[in-house]
Amino acid sequence: MFGLLVIMGITFVMCGFIVGIIPYITRKNVHFGIMFPDLASRLPEITQWKKQFLIGSLGIGAISFMPLLISAIFLNLGEEVVEIVGIVMMFVLLIGQGIMYIYFHREAKALKEKKFSSSDIQQDARIMVSTDFHNQKMVIPTGWFLLLGGVIILVTALVPIFLYDQIPDYVPRHLNHVNSDWNQLDWLPKTPRVFAILPLTQFTMLLIFIGVNYMLKTTKQLIVPKHAKRSIKQNRAYRYAMSKVMLVYTVSLILLLAIPQFLMLSGVESSPWEGWIVTVWLVILFILIIYTMLKYGQGGERYKPTETTDNKFQLVDDDKFWKLGVFYYNPNDPAIFVEKRFGFGATLNFAKWQAWACIIGLFVFIGMIISITFFLER
Repeated sequence: MFGLLVIMGITFVMCGFIVGIIPYITRKNVHFGIMFPDLASRLPEITQWKKQFLIGSLGIGAISFMPLLISAIFLNLGEEVVEIVGIVMMFVLLIGQGIMYIYFHREAKALKEKKFSSSDIQQDARIMVSTDFHNQKMVIPTGWFLLLGGVIILVTALVPIFLYDQIPDYVPRHLNHVNSDWNQLDWLPKTPRVFAILPLTQFTMLLIFIGVNYMLKTTKQLIVPKHAKRSIKQNRAYRYAMSKVMLVYTVSLILLLAIPQFLMLSGVESSPWEGWIVTVWLVILFILIIYTMLKYGQGGERYKPTETTDNKFQLVDDDKFWKLGVFYYNPNDPAIFVEKRFGFGATLNFAKWQAWACIIGLFVFIGMIISITFFLER
């Protein structure tokens, strides 16, 4: 139970902190999904809102975690019940953060309308494009994901085949959750399909991360006209750094998914070090993503290359295409993937059928994997 609480506690802290610092790492002229003129970057209201949002996000995370402590320590409920409480409170955390964001989004929209006229916003605005932008090396090649992830998946899948005769007739289930009581572990009869579940899950994770890496590569370029050359370098550096993070995440998660497979092979019960390995990796990955976010910022805006060139132009205000500052809907934009207004990374242009095809395809694919996994567990 202690290991579960530690992992859940780290998860709630991560969610509270990562969401809380988003206003600090988005582009300097975009605040809570609203684009302001460049001269508005130091408005005292926005500075105060950023602090309030960070404190509020951390506070909601702490409050959401309290029911887990109460159910585990004071009510002494079972581990499965605590897990359900944790899932419910995670949704409560996300909903709370969403409500808080909508409040500040509306405040930012009202401030923009109050402080600036349309001429302030559109004056000297330009859209700039680099024709060779996507021809440059911006992400880790997909081959590295396939090579590193594929080797781990193959080992996870093939070892049970070669050692099948040496595996006990019944193996402990490590697929749903880690149970600290040996007598309460679910035991399954040894069958080939039992050992196919985790490699299949690993393969699913690999495909998802390859898709994210492809999104990084093809996301619509957003060049800041005021610092065009610097902006191009920043964007490329940001995408390459994020691609490296994705590769680390891919390999790490596939490795972590291999641990239960080898515990099952040897008939070993859940060991304390299993939970601590997961915890340590969560902390390391958390530090890595925070470091990347703070160093590069959205689109690489915080990154400082050596070459800079200034002119008078600023970005074109396209607030009308952003619903709540989160959902991008622009039928005239050919891009499918665009930079997020609030957040880190990319989102979809929901005016394109290809975007909806991606969403439907992802849900269908995940549904198929879950169905296959359920069948294999039978």
